[in-house]
Amino acid sequence: MKKLITAPLLFILGSLPLVSWAGSESGLYIGGSIGQSSVEADFGDDTSFKLEDDDNGYKILFGYNFGVLPLLDLGVEANYRDYGSFGEGGVETEVDSTELFGIVGLTFGPIGLFGKVGYSDTSLETGFENLDINDSESATAYGVGAKFSFGAFGLRAEYETLDLDAVDDLNMISVGATYTF
Repeated sequence: MKKLITAPLLFILGSLPLVSWAGSESGLYIGGSIGQSSVEADFGDDTSFKLEDDDNGYKILFGYNFGVLPLLDLGVEANYRDYGSFGEGGVETEVDSTELFGIVGLTFGPIGLFGKVGYSDTSLETGFENLDINDSESATAYGVGAKFSFGAFGLRAEYETLDLDAVDDLNMISVGATYTF
């Protein structure tokens, strides 16, 4: 009978450090990511010009993870992102944005999954021969990702997309690293 009680008790006590470590990543963090950006857009009522292109992009980020519960992460994150340059038919468009997200995640030891929703202020600079057009648009931004943490360092993979009026589809798949203070 003692063995029936002792084995589960030892398992529970041995698992406690993993549960408490899962919520210990709270605090201020900084990081960066690189990845592949893609855009799809139809310009004009008759879709006389269609843009479908990919480019390399990057983002610089900082945030705060509240680590409210051992398995649940709540946080805020701000970033600057350069989606890269997209061009076709002599038209070149550069896209960058400043974004603010609310993040909800589940953490299981060093591995975690997260989703985020936020606000983006996006700048589109389009050039064609001697004509330059600058446009700015505010939009809703979404994302999902996975992370792997080891101490204060973390690795993450993400998919993020913006809901812009100026383009049909603008998204980025990226990998990056973070450091929590």
